[in-house]
Amino acid sequence: MPQLWGGNGPAIVRGTRALFTVLAFASLLAVLGPTPISAQQTLDVHGQVVNGTEGAVVPDGLSVLMLITGADGRLSGTGQTSSDAQGQFVFEDVQVREGDSYTVSADYLGVFYGVVLDAAGLVDDLTLTIFETTADASVIEVKRHVMVIAAVDEGAQSLSAIEFVQIDNPSDRTLVPDLTNVEQISFLRFSLPPSPTELNVNSDLPAGDIVSIGTGFAFASPVAPGPHSIDFSYTFPFDDETLPFRQSLVQGTDIFQVWIPEVISGVEVNGLSSIDSINVRGTAYRAYEHNDIPRGQGVELEFIGLPMPGVWAQFVDSVTGGKFWQVTIPCALGATLAAMLMYGLIWGYRPAFADGSSGEAEPVNPRERAAVVQAVAALDHRYQKGELSDVYYRAQRMELVSQVLGQGAYGDSTRSDQE
Repeated sequence: MPQLWGGNGPAIVRGTRALFTVLAFASLLAVLGPTPISAQQTLDVHGQVVNGTEGAVVPDGLSVLMLITGADGRLSGTGQTSSDAQGQFVFEDVQVREGDSYTVSADYLGVFYGVVLDAAGLVDDLTLTIFETTADASVIEVKRHVMVIAAVDEGAQSLSAIEFVQIDNPSDRTLVPDLTNVEQISFLRFSLPPSPTELNVNSDLPAGDIVSIGTGFAFASPVAPGPHSIDFSYTFPFDDETLPFRQSLVQGTDIFQVWIPEVISGVEVNGLSSIDSINVRGTAYRAYEHNDIPRGQGVELEFIGLPMPGVWAQFVDSVTGGKFWQVTIPCALGATLAAMLMYGLIWGYRPAFADGSSGEAEPVNPRERAAVVQAVAALDHRYQKGELSDVYYRAQRMELVSQVLGQGAYGDSTRSDQE
């Protein structure tokens, strides 16, 4: 049975044959017996290009390609021919082998259309359907849109989601996106929750650009007439037990659902109606639904009951995350140093020396001391920003602290202004 696609998105073609043809062919097999296709057999493959857009014609001389893929998945042969004024074409002396697949395609107006057949399917005349194009994205209908919460990471406070979208192009034209035309929307658009990361998009459509736009992305792939499927996965954060956001549905949808696995206990969804649970391959999901959402509209969603890490878990996460050591420790040192400096500023601190003397030194002028305190604060700030090396920073801070606390605050090795 052949497969048909616009671009490279597969859709099954169900060809019909007249009853007398089937009976005649069955009678012939009964008389002659089945004729196996040998490894060395060659065959002329006949086909016809038709235009599926009402009132359109097939251009004369349209280039038609054939790719032969072996059972091992490797390309084993190619061919090229052209259609005539009636759209008919023929590939002569095609090498036929059991297990090979044969792809016949044509590029029309920038979109690939083709059929995929096995060796047995080559004996029948094949039909290759092409379409005219449109830049009007309103021809696309969304039949079903499902958001599945795949996982909740309590430690990282993030949700992992997969969205499955079933679309249909009921028209007789292929939607071809044009990102340069700002006056007409010609591409599919999908919104995402706040601050998404790790976006991954898959579909049965031809490869196209994924463009960040607004609160989501645009999917710039041609969409031939017929049904197609798109799925995309991502993660997004939450910082509270409740996460509200608007799920915009630009193309609208007949059915919108959110599924949450039963194993993720406590998490619920507000804004949708709860429906019967859904079981997929042994996994049960709590399900929520809203129907008949018009184009350009959306739904207000609210995830509730999201798990929050305890105080100790948050502390451990902040420590292991590295920011604790880069920010908290320097700030603590700065706060301690500031307290020491203020103590010296107010009480005129004099350090004791090892020999028991009071280390009498000339008192520091309060104005000078205040200026030094500001200099220390500025030095700490530059160090935290990574502008100073450790050696230079420590040396300069010792110098400044000595000026505030008095000479000899760090021992005899600390230089004073008089040295």
